[in-house]
Amino acid sequence: MLVYAIYVIIAALYVYALVDCVRTPAARMRLLPKVGWLAVLVLFPVLGAIGWRNLGKQPAPGRRSAVYRLSSRP
Repeated sequence: MLVYAIYVIIAALYVYALVDCVRTPAARMRLLPKVGWLAVLVLFPVLGAIGWRNLGKQPAPGRRSAVYRLSSRP
């Protein structure tokens, strides 16, 4: 049963990354253009999804990270 849960988690991560990559504007892409990220996601589903999640897009404009907000207290 645990094996099926792992497969479901991997499939959910892959679908999330694929949909998020398609819906992200080209101006927010990092390291590769959209076609490049889609190729990575199709050729290497698990590593591509992890790469997209960690390196694929820039943060939304006007949003600061939680670390910055915590460290900027007076």
